[in-house]
Amino acid sequence: MVGQMGLQFAFQVLLARQFGARAEMDSFLAALTLPLVMSGLLVGSLASAFVPVYIETKQRAGETAAWTMAVQVTCWMFLFTVVLWKTTTYFAEPWMRALHPNFDDEQLWRAEELLRTLASIVIWNTLGGLARAWNHCLGRFAVTGFAALVGNGVTLGVAYWRSQDGGLDGVAQAVSIGAVIAFAMQMPWVSLFSRGWPVTPESQTALRRCFVLMLPLVLGLACNQCDPLLDQYLVPALPGGVSHLGYATRLAAAVMTLATSGLAVVAFPAMVRHATEHDNDKLRIEIAGALKFLTLLLIPVIVALACFGVPLIRDLLQRGRFTASDTKEVASLLVLLCGMIVGGSVGEIAAKVFYSSQNTRTPVIVGLIGFAMGAMLKLMWCRSWGVTGLAAATSIFYLFNAVVLLALITWRLGRGIFRGVLGTLVRTLIGSTAAMGVGNFVLKTSLPFPSLIGGLAGGATLLFVLVVLRDDIAWRALRMVIPARTREPQT
Repeated sequence: MVGQMGLQFAFQVLLARQFGARAEMDSFLAALTLPLVMSGLLVGSLASAFVPVYIETKQRAGETAAWTMAVQVTCWMFLFTVVLWKTTTYFAEPWMRALHPNFDDEQLWRAEELLRTLASIVIWNTLGGLARAWNHCLGRFAVTGFAALVGNGVTLGVAYWRSQDGGLDGVAQAVSIGAVIAFAMQMPWVSLFSRGWPVTPESQTALRRCFVLMLPLVLGLACNQCDPLLDQYLVPALPGGVSHLGYATRLAAAVMTLATSGLAVVAFPAMVRHATEHDNDKLRIEIAGALKFLTLLLIPVIVALACFGVPLIRDLLQRGRFTASDTKEVASLLVLLCGMIVGGSVGEIAAKVFYSSQNTRTPVIVGLIGFAMGAMLKLMWCRSWGVTGLAAATSIFYLFNAVVLLALITWRLGRGIFRGVLGTLVRTLIGSTAAMGVGNFVLKTSLPFPSLIGGLAGGATLLFVLVVLRDDIAWRALRMVIPARTREPQT
């Protein structure tokens, strides 16, 4: 995941250097957002329904029934996404015009052309997400991470090569090629054609159960996934407004993904098993461990973004056509989106708790209420504060969802889900304060890329302080580097 995020950051650096925050970049982001929303909606809802149904079917009816259900789901989703792809290309012009009323005719024309190139990623991202969930059920975590790494690497390489002469059209082609490769590497092609998929009553029941659980998730996830479309619809008609918000949102989403993806991948199947066995004690331990890890990871990130946002964006993106004024705009928006990072990360884990017991309704209801509240705030604030108001309302929306979901989990399972979290919070705040001092010292030096070097030095300082304070998660990280250590501290 770290490697994948690094490649995605490099991709953003390439876009910033080559295209900056200009009108054409606005068109590219507008075209990219719609297929990403569609595939994200399908992937999020399908994976959250697929994993518990697969594990339950395997335990109850055997591996063959679960395998057949997975193959059938793949076939149906392929047919559905092909239809969605062709529909998107056919209606590219009216959809772009409806979603971006502030674009001029030239921007709309570019967005339509780019959308026709990018629409196919609806197929490959959706099937790739399904294959990823399937591999996680089989305990094959490495293959999914490696596939994403290769897919992002190919996207970056092709984009660098094609952007020189093909402009953003070449970048759009690179995104599509990377999505195809990431999907192809995750599918179990050999087993798919050698084992077959004998249809049984049990597999048909599991198939129906998966889609029944998926339906309310589609509605609930539509709130999160469609939020960027609302932002682009409301963003003021200013050059670079879509791009500034797009850069900040993608950086925030990258941090959020890094914080939760690996954690959710490992924790979700374990939560499903504990929920299926009705073992609430182990479920509380699993949730507490996830919250402690998020606390340790998110607090330093929020401190770094709040205190060093401008130098960080400057070192990452400010080159070529990305100017100093663009840096200030993106950095200020990124600080406001810290609530999205925290709320989205915690909310992802909290929602997984409900999904583990096949309760998809509660997160949907909470998401709908939060989205309605966020939409009203955006409608009011965008008139006075522009893009800044949109970013602030987004953070409030995500934080509201996370707080409500955690409150409901506490009401159901008790305060044991927070066991050890307060201690981790205190230790992380102490370590982050020390790391901030080290980072501030590095920024005053003449070193190249001081924010990045300061971040590494601050991270090392944080780890050192946590080890001295005998934080259990820090000691486990140290044990990965020094396996000879045999004894961990008790917390």
